[in-house]
Amino acid sequence: MHALSNLIHLIYCSAAPRPLGREELAALLAGARLHNERHGITGMLLHVDGSFLQVLEGAPDDVERLFARISADPRHDHVTVIIREPVATRAFGEWTMGHAEMTRDDLDGIVGANDFFASGGSLPEIGEGRAKKLLAAFRDGRWRTAPANAVAAAEDATLPPLRYAFAFQPIVHAPTRSIFSHEALIRGPDGENAASILQRSQPVDMHALRERQRIAALEAAARLGLCTRININFQPSDIAHSPTAISSLLDAAGRCGIPPGSIVLEVLESEIIRDSGDFSARMNPYRASGLTFASDDFGAGYAGLNLLADFQPDLLKIDMNLVRGIERNGPRQAILRGIARTCLDLGIDLIAEGVETVEEYAWFRAEGIELFQGFLLAKPVFDRLSTDFYLP
Repeated sequence: MHALSNLIHLIYCSAAPRPLGREELAALLAGARLHNERHGITGMLLHVDGSFLQVLEGAPDDVERLFARISADPRHDHVTVIIREPVATRAFGEWTMGHAEMTRDDLDGIVGANDFFASGGSLPEIGEGRAKKLLAAFRDGRWRTAPANAVAAAEDATLPPLRYAFAFQPIVHAPTRSIFSHEALIRGPDGENAASILQRSQPVDMHALRERQRIAALEAAARLGLCTRININFQPSDIAHSPTAISSLLDAAGRCGIPPGSIVLEVLESEIIRDSGDFSARMNPYRASGLTFASDDFGAGYAGLNLLADFQPDLLKIDMNLVRGIERNGPRQAILRGIARTCLDLGIDLIAEGVETVEEYAWFRAEGIELFQGFLLAKPVFDRLSTDFYLP
């Protein structure tokens, strides 16, 4: 990160010549966050009725180069600089690019700028003084704790006040005898299993509930001092029902100080993917931001081969039913050797999941598998990121 003595912020407004869909906006934000993280730029993007107000903070050369790129982007026009000046500190230092979708009612609540908006003013006409008032409201006000529609689902009044926590199970990299990642597993506040939580949550919007739980998993891992990757379960239908399902997670990661490259989303094969090509197109912008994807329980359902043909995950977790007793089952061995060869050709790393015996571990290790998860190596630990594991 650049020294704070050499900072500027640049605030500009612009207008979209056509409406931007939520997915297009999410892709734009994902690309911005990846670029900004690499170049030490932070900031905020406000969106109201097809107009944008954005603040960019960073070293002068980096900010000016980014603004030149932004000005040439055909997705908006009438780009107008409102403020360009040195600053002593960053106002949005924890966000590579925060985002908030605003309404006219939101604008009416901003003291010092509400008279302007009430009289019909728009973002491209806002001027320096009111722009600073607007950004101060986001820096200090209620949007600061819930940017980017990020936790709308988490704060949704339709969701009951549930109490839950997480257990974390290590995924071990055998060659280096180190922990590759921790999988977050939802538990009740006293360690109860996930089924008890879901039973208490009915009837609710399950997509919104899972969105809330994914964000809570990140927050718990950050609180516990995460220094590895974190695996979080994700069902493909969530992105179809809630376009912000992943962008909200990225916003939460930014607030928690967890880089996107440390997040592994486990796509559950048990949920049918009706159009895996469409799913792939939806996910690609997020992969560009650094997110890693794993196909979970591969071999348990019938979506797997279609998913693998149209969307190549970074990791593939072999279903434990294929793992169980592998050392004495010839047909399973042939199937898994075929899967391993396919994954090698596609550049996909395999994880042997649910390993419970030394014999199972030994067979997979002899076949060149490097990543393992299961009770033999380490059990899930409640509310702790364990560094303890066993390897034969």
